[in-house]
Amino acid sequence: MAVYSAREKFLTFNLLTSLAQGVIGQYTTVDLRNESFATGKIEEVDGCMNVTMTDVVFSDPSGNECYYDFFFIKERNIRYIHIPNTVSRTLIIICRRERERGSTFL
Repeated sequence: MAVYSAREKFLTFNLLTSLAQGVIGQYTTVDLRNESFATGKIEEVDGCMNVTMTDVVFSDPSGNECYYDFFFIKERNIRYIHIPNTVSRTLIIICRRERERGSTFL
């Protein structure tokens, strides 16, 4: 687990960053602001919501696809992160907050 600054912890608790962090290790799609998207495995989401992915297929607005072993997306370029249907959104938020507080909930 990464070490977060006080600012990143604040953003994690007050924005939906914890929801994005809950899908670490899963394959999903991230829509970008320029109508392109990246599909792959999320490896890391920091407190500012920068996303690091592996095994990525990037599709640009004209439909061209490129494969990348490693892909970094800056938070300002993210439009939407698809959360898989198999993931409970409520449970992710509860578990992340309890883990940050140091409790042993779930």
